[in-house]
Amino acid sequence: MPQETACQVQGCANRAHAKGYCRKHYGQIWRRGKTDARAEEQAPPVAEEPPPRDDTDRMRALERELRRAETMYHNVIGFEGRLKWRREIEDVRREMKRLGMEVPAGQSAVPSPVAQLISL
Repeated sequence: MPQETACQVQGCANRAHAKGYCRKHYGQIWRRGKTDARAEEQAPPVAEEPPPRDDTDRMRALERELRRAETMYHNVIGFEGRLKWRREIEDVRREMKRLGMEVPAGQSAVPSPVAQLISL
């Protein structure tokens, strides 16, 4: 019966699995070609909070999301696909109103699915 040995990585007390490494370190070597032993010894870095995003950045992002959702709504075939994008448009509009933004007119006037069925 083979003798059980410890992992070759310094400071690791796990049982060796393959080629002298435990499962964790063998997997790291297999995936990356090296172990992260140094990263384990160091204290984890203190996570700094990201700087707060400006509201104008969020508003631009919402406008882009709304345009994308409207484009997809008009290009998607099938009731289920359109229903998904209709919900996305409504969610973005709701978020825009919550932030006090003006919801742009024009292409954003998407008819409801029921109104589309009636007009057929």
